[in-house]
Amino acid sequence: MKKISLLFLFVVPALAWAQTSTEVKSKINNVTVFPRGAQIERTAAKFLSAGRQTLTFSGLASELDPSSISVSASNGVNVLGVTTRTNFLQESEKPKEVVRLQDSLSRYEFDLQFNQNMLGVYSQERNMVLANQNVGWGEGEFVIEDLEDLSDFYRDRLADIMLKEMELQSKQKRLNENISRLRRQLNEFNAKLNRATGEVLVEILATGNVNANFTLSYMVRNAGWVPSYSITVTEVNQPLQVSYNAKVFQNSGIDWSDVTLTLTNANPLLGSDKPVLDPWRLNFVMGAPVVSGYELSNKAMPLSAGVMKEVQMSMDMMDSEESISTVDYAMNKAATRFEIKTRYDIPSNNKPQVIGVDVFTLNADYEYYAAPKIDPTAFLLARVAGFEKYDLLPGQANLFFANTYVGQAFIDPNIFGDTLDLSLGRDQSIVVKREKVKELCETKKIGNSLKETIGVQISVKNTKSGPITLTIVDQIPVSTNKEITVDLDENETGALTPETGMLKWVEKIGAGEGRKNGFRYTVKYPADRKINF
Repeated sequence: MKKISLLFLFVVPALAWAQTSTEVKSKINNVTVFPRGAQIERTAAKFLSAGRQTLTFSGLASELDPSSISVSASNGVNVLGVTTRTNFLQESEKPKEVVRLQDSLSRYEFDLQFNQNMLGVYSQERNMVLANQNVGWGEGEFVIEDLEDLSDFYRDRLADIMLKEMELQSKQKRLNENISRLRRQLNEFNAKLNRATGEVLVEILATGNVNANFTLSYMVRNAGWVPSYSITVTEVNQPLQVSYNAKVFQNSGIDWSDVTLTLTNANPLLGSDKPVLDPWRLNFVMGAPVVSGYELSNKAMPLSAGVMKEVQMSMDMMDSEESISTVDYAMNKAATRFEIKTRYDIPSNNKPQVIGVDVFTLNADYEYYAAPKIDPTAFLLARVAGFEKYDLLPGQANLFFANTYVGQAFIDPNIFGDTLDLSLGRDQSIVVKREKVKELCETKKIGNSLKETIGVQISVKNTKSGPITLTIVDQIPVSTNKEITVDLDENETGALTPETGMLKWVEKIGAGEGRKNGFRYTVKYPADRKINF
């Protein structure tokens, strides 16, 4: 195959417009989706006569990137030039959902028109009955039986007409409501669909009459994907299950039907020029120390992760459809690629479709955690190791415990180390209580200073049927002024971190057992000053 790219190709557009071209129908076969953007690969087959000619690949996304176009042909067909144009006369092909809505709207509008005609018929009949109610009374003698029969006729017929009118009016109201909803939905679709289509014009030279196969690829920007996870714990002390998913979306104006997907975290917008290091010159400075550009770049979030978080926030309100597939892992140092084996339909509606990439299980250590100063509840934590071997990408994770949704966590392999802590929600069977001990609390004035002494007791009761490991954290204040001093007077087995004032206890508590931990601290400060105590 011979191949030509637009990267270094400049073709005069007027030449393509002047020539008569032959239309070629192509189909999307493969799509490589980036966090922002996608590379579309189309294939086509065409019988060609010998000679120089121009082929038009039509029905493409109107916002394709001309600099990314690549065309290859088989059987000795030479690609001489490539250019693009926009066709404002031919709109994008309507998705099946739009066609279905339009068909439903046509049926409702027909029923509405028929309903209105029937209302007119019954209205005319009622007027006719009322206009002829005196017929037959001008001649002959008055007979009471005839009057009764005629009254019964008018009453029954008018009642029947009015009942029919009420039924038709009720039906007309429902039809108008349905029509209004369909039109609003169609207006939302049409706002995105009424766009021009793109065309690629390829000038080729065929050395003979041949059946040629073509491959056309190009980039579109309004597409992308973000990773997401579902983490499920069925029981404590059992491995957890991780479902690795991808939310794929696109709004290119062209549906992707029955395509093979490849997902990658590569960034196609990065330049290809090699980096250049300038001399790093040291000198004395005033103020904050100099931080090298290398250190700054290593502290910043990787571009692909930042882009994915931005896309995730833009889709929070979007609906999704879930599917499960198999995946091939193709790893290299430059990027992560997931080659999805199952073929998919991705409509052009900017709504994320959830694709199952992989499912795996991980062992976890389970423990309970409580910070009773903030919340008098124990939380179940799963401490998971071994995430790094799956080469995960940053993404949101939905957490489920015993088939119940318990919250979300953001998984970012660039931040957590060897172990990831996941909070699986509250456990009301562990009773935690924190209270000040009045006998240990006092305020004294010594000279020009005040001494505030606070005593705290934390009690825990395990009402579960089995033993637990519980981590309890609390704190004492930390002084930021030399006139304020803080002393920890008493501490029952709690580990203190002086820099932060954090206290920590790790307790193993049997079924039905309880524990009590306490501490006391003193704060001393000038009596004529106030502190945020």
